[in-house]
Amino acid sequence: MQYATVQDMIDRFGQAELVQLTDPQLLAVQAPKAQRALDDAQHLADAYVGQVYALPLAGCSKPAPVPGDVHAQSQVPPPLLTRLVCDVARYYLYSDLAPEHEVYLRYKAAERELTQIAEGKSVLSCPWGGVPGTLVAGDAPGDAEVFHGFSPRRITDDTLRGFA
Repeated sequence: MQYATVQDMIDRFGQAELVQLTDPQLLAVQAPKAQRALDDAQHLADAYVGQVYALPLAGCSKPAPVPGDVHAQSQVPPPLLTRLVCDVARYYLYSDLAPEHEVYLRYKAAERELTQIAEGKSVLSCPWGGVPGTLVAGDAPGDAEVFHGFSPRRITDDTLRGFA
């Protein structure tokens, strides 16, 4: 499942910016260059999301009424992933940014959100209900079984010798 498309980037950041970032002649959006950045951004997102959810994600079931079938649905990526992948891909298209630039700040924020997903502190959700995919382990993100091994210790006068 593709988390974001070139059209998603145009909708979010405007056609003028995408033309400027992808076409040296400033004529039109060069979709292959934008798609390459999106693919790279999706691979990054998968590296984080794959720690919690089985890949590929199933996606969210979004109502998509068609004439004659009011119950029709389409599978779409979780909206959070679409936003994060667009922000990362946009950053990848820039060649040089100052740390205070809005594009860089959005990239760093996306990276933090992906880390929170990987650590189970945040979850992917589907605004239309359901879950976007199968969890790797446990009942909820962060619920995977954890084993601890402790060596038995005894506190005696001999083990405490030398401590004040």
